[in-house]
Amino acid sequence: MKKPLLRELSIDVVDDPASPQRSAANMGDLEELARSITQVGVIEPIVVATRNGRYEVVAGHRRLLAAKLAGLVLVPCVVHDTFKAAEEAVMLHENLHRADLNPVDEARFFSRLLDRVDGDTERLAELLRERRDYVESRLALLSGDADVLAALERGAIAIGVAAELNLYEHPPTRRAHLQLAEQGGAKTAMVREWRKEANRFHQLQLTSEPASPPAADPTPIVAVPDPFKCYFCGSSEFIETMEQVYIHKPCKGLLRSALGRAVQE
Repeated sequence: MKKPLLRELSIDVVDDPASPQRSAANMGDLEELARSITQVGVIEPIVVATRNGRYEVVAGHRRLLAAKLAGLVLVPCVVHDTFKAAEEAVMLHENLHRADLNPVDEARFFSRLLDRVDGDTERLAELLRERRDYVESRLALLSGDADVLAALERGAIAIGVAAELNLYEHPPTRRAHLQLAEQGGAKTAMVREWRKEANRFHQLQLTSEPASPPAADPTPIVAVPDPFKCYFCGSSEFIETMEQVYIHKPCKGLLRSALGRAVQE
């Protein structure tokens, strides 16, 4: 592979990218950038690759458009002999400037770069100088629950909590525990225990056979109802303020833990 060259190219032989990442309509204030280029020139070279005797932009499309608007005849370019070489160079450059990305932005960044290496996660990890499991864990966020992703993006939960929530087998329970995690600031270890218990209970529900109806007993039984008691405080007073609710057994235990005190059965 040839070493890339820094050259000044005629702007007439530099083509727009075949698939620009941003449309011309949302590329920001090109006029302001064009004024800056008029005053100080194109400070950061445009990355291009050769194609059929011409050059196609790999990175720096916005700078190219602003240079055209500024009326430049020549533009500084880093010229690569193949698109693969140019894209890999751009990936490494972008990787050095991703330190401030949050986990969701980083996941999207990895996903975009993954397309450039034909979906080869191992190759991507090599180019990013990261462990493969690190890259895969970020990419997994994008295929997980959308509500979990949104909560992570706004900083309501940690990435470890998000990863555990995405392992829930029962989506309604996941959503309920996501709310608990957001409200209580649950740590990864706690959510891991929630997840194990919730998945175990879900599997029991799936594998358990429906119980046969009991045989009719001709002997009448007079049931003496227990007094109403509040699940949380154990009091049977003010029953007019009580209401009937339904709760899963694992969730019942979680509420007990969240209260931080013994609860009457």
